[in-house]
Amino acid sequence: MALKLLTAAEAVGLIKSGDTVAIEGFCGSMFPEELALALEERFNKTGEPHGLTLVHAAGQGDGRSRGLNHFGHEGLVDTLIAGHFNLSPQLAQLVTAGKVKGYNLPQGVLAQLFREIAGHRPGVITHVGLKTFVDPRLEGGKLNPETKKDLVELITLGGEEKLFYHAFPIQVALLKATYADEDGNLSCEKEAMTLEITSLAQAAH
Repeated sequence: MALKLLTAAEAVGLIKSGDTVAIEGFCGSMFPEELALALEERFNKTGEPHGLTLVHAAGQGDGRSRGLNHFGHEGLVDTLIAGHFNLSPQLAQLVTAGKVKGYNLPQGVLAQLFREIAGHRPGVITHVGLKTFVDPRLEGGKLNPETKKDLVELITLGGEEKLFYHAFPIQVALLKATYADEDGNLSCEKEAMTLEITSLAQAAH
């Protein structure tokens, strides 16, 4: 197969409306800023892609304009599934206004869920979130009335209550690395951390 190198604009041009996009990062570390910026520019110019489901575990951004704030445009994101919102106020405001469906799930559970999705398993079963706002007997992690679908299910396993966090397909993973070779292998040797980059790559692949 012939090697194809893409610019950031060409890469995000492959994202289709309605795709589920998972993005990696922790505050500013490991966040693919250039890809997010290119996607924002594409949407602002063309209105495409629209209606994305955006998924991330940790908070990503600077609390102002960088990071996930590039996604804070009405119509770009339809549904947000996230573990932390404080660093992306532009997205959070859209959720608060009911213009984006939103879920707040435990950050650690989302990190594990990426691995389960990569392994084609049905989801994560854990006690984490029981009797909190994530419990479906309360709010199920839903952040506004527009958010209807249940992502968390109460089950009984071995006589004990557990929460079952459902897996879902991921079409696109936006990742940052220090280097890439001609076969598409990534190296994070000069990054502060690697986080769930392998799981997300496998989940999208």
